[in-house]
Formats: sequence, structure tokens, C-alpha cells
Amino acid sequence: MEQSVETGATFSAALPLTPEDLANRIGQQYFGPVVLITNARCYSATDMFAAGFQDHAIGTVLGTDDNTGAGGANVWEQGQFMEDFPVASSPYLPLPNGAGMRVAIRRSLRVGERAGTPLEDLGVVPDERHRMTRRDLLEGNVDLMARAGELLRSQPVRELTIADVTRADGSLRLSLKTANVDRVDVYLDRRPRTSVDIPDGRADVTVPGAGAATSVRVDGFALGELVASSSRRL
Repeated sequence: MEQSVETGATFSAALPLTPEDLANRIGQQYFGPVVLITNARCYSATDMFAAGFQDHAIGTVLGTDDNTGAGGANVWEQGQFMEDFPVASSPYLPLPNGAGMRVAIRRSLRVGERAGTPLEDLGVVPDERHRMTRRDLLEGNVDLMARAGELLRSQPVRELTIADVTRADGSLRLSLKTANVDRVDVYLDRRPRTSVDIPDGRADVTVPGAGAATSVRVDGFALGELVASSSRRL
């Protein structure tokens, strides 16, 4: 905000609310295909969820409207602003007749391919569009569910599970269960240690010089694209 005096910037620099290590601590828990269904009433927290889902390429966003509600900020009441300033020097005064006021603050920005794009006023444009039918309205969204099923069926089911870990002679031996993954990169204590091509089914990977490691992460790739990840404390 101090730089805005020199640059004239309208907003302060963006900062992540969640540290990356905290967000990824438990690792990936589900490897099947997923579809997220949205509409124009997806607002605020659901806007942010849909944006994160799309930006991290978790699955397909199927929308019944052209975008979500486009509310990607926090709502603060006037009372919260008044609490942040000493009464004597506060620029905020109580409104007459008990009236209140609320504003949007701390807007959200996209990441990944859409990095820097604001969520506020734009929302999330779905990857696939479904126009609601008469059967959807009268029969519990049957056509919408059928379309979601088609999208799920078109996506591969993957697996990358660390089934067992053993130590021997300073090396770490990982027993992996895999499906639709052709390569794994192994990280020990967040440092890259080895990369090997693997078959579907079961694969054993040995990582030398791993005696003091306390955590392992295995990233799975298909045709050069990261598609799965599994973590484990040692």
C-alpha cells in the first residue's frame, strides 16, 4: 500500500491466505474423475471454490449459466471498521437511526493460467455449458445429471497410492499402486530425489540415501502432464 503513493496502484499486492504447505499437507485423497456443477447463484465462497477447482485443473466445470455469481470478496460491516480505529481518531461515525453499511473488501484473484484476473464482477466461466431442460425442471435435473455422467465417463480413472514403505541400507523402498500413470517423480522432505517410468498395477521404486527422510511425496504423470500426487509421513 505504501507503493501506491508512488505508482498510483488502486489495490495492494496480492497475498495468499493459505500457505502452500498447509494446503497440501494431507496430499491427494481421491483419484477418480470429478465434475463441478455451477450456476449464476454460486456466489462468494462458492465462487472462490469454483475458481480454485478450475484454476488447479481438478476437473470439468459444468455450468447451467454463462458464469457464476461473481462475488469474490469479503463483506465487512461498518462496525468492524469502527472497531479497528480508536474512537477519538476514527474517521467512521455511527449512522443515524441505527442504520448500517457493509462493503466488499479484500478481493480474490485467480491463479494458474488466469493468474491476476479478479473474481469479483467476472465470476467463473464454465468449461462446459448445459442449458436446463423441461425434464430438469420437472424431474429433478435428470438431463443435467446425465450430462455430468457423460463428462465423468470420458475422463480416466487414475490411482497413485503408496501401499508400503520399507527402509534398508539407507535406502527407501516404495511399493506403489498405480493406474493410468506412466511416470513418477519422488520427493523426500520436499526435495526431488528420483524419476522413473512405471507400469500400471504395482511398481517398486527404490530411493538411495534416504535414511534421515521424514516425508515422501510421489507425483504421477501421464504423457508429461502431472495427474496425481500422493504423500506420506515416514
